[in-house]
Amino acid sequence: MKKISESEIIKLVKDNNNFREEVIIPIGEDASAIFPKQDVNMVLTTDTMVLNTHFKDDITPYELGYISAASNISDISAMGAYPAFVLINLTLLNNSDEYIKELINGYNSLFSQFPVTVIGGDTTYGPTSITMTLIGYSNSNNFMATNDSKENDIIFISGSIGDSFSARKKGKYNLPVLRNELANLLPDFAHSCTDMSDGLINSINMITKKSNLGAKIKLEKIKINKETSDLICNKKSSWNDILSYGEDYELLFTIPIEKCKPFKNICDKLGFEIHNIGNLTKDKKIEFYKDEVLENINISKKFNHFKT
Repeated sequence: MKKISESEIIKLVKDNNNFREEVIIPIGEDASAIFPKQDVNMVLTTDTMVLNTHFKDDITPYELGYISAASNISDISAMGAYPAFVLINLTLLNNSDEYIKELINGYNSLFSQFPVTVIGGDTTYGPTSITMTLIGYSNSNNFMATNDSKENDIIFISGSIGDSFSARKKGKYNLPVLRNELANLLPDFAHSCTDMSDGLINSINMITKKSNLGAKIKLEKIKINKETSDLICNKKSSWNDILSYGEDYELLFTIPIEKCKPFKNICDKLGFEIHNIGNLTKDKKIEFYKDEVLENINISKKFNHFKT
């Protein structure tokens, strides 16, 4: 395999970059310069993925690029924003031409949809890790902070839970679906929103603690795929395992009752997947029910990334 230098990596990134008119000085100099859009808010996030913490050495470079991009886009989406620029820091043991091209293909399969332009970063040698700093725009002043939830809000999720869990059980990686189009609609309806990168239990805990509320969740309303359902039915895994596991990158958001009907109508019209899984309560308890029967769910269970 042909090993390539940092300057050659930069050239590969530059040659496969997406165009945005706001970029004045592109990648390749000591720093980039942009003239951002006016009369919009800028939203920024950063996320690091590290070998043996977030992924194992069985991951392909395409999967690594894709999942890292999806993780950051999901964070931006939870604020009702859309991505525009990214800085990427790479630490790699494998700096072959083929590896870098596949990594670029992975993140560009998502970034090209917006588009997102790479405006800088750094590369170094060492155990594999990737850090993306994503910069986006929001046309709204409602950032749907988790402490803005209100009593009796209806709790929705944007898709199925446990896809990453069941994929890893089979030694595979889940490539999540982006929910950014739905997210751009949410500021007109939602009080709060968070991305479930660390699991549904973590997201519910965060919203209820910050808003000083409780929640009642209906397990039968939570969508899971057949593989995940089989794991539960065959007692190879539990609901607690599924609800505490992360990396599905779905959105969990709360909407006031009076806005639910128009919100559902728009989602049906646009083909956005949403599931009403419960509501926020005044009593500060988090309870999970299955067909109106209280289930024993450990709400203190946290998502643990891969350990060496």
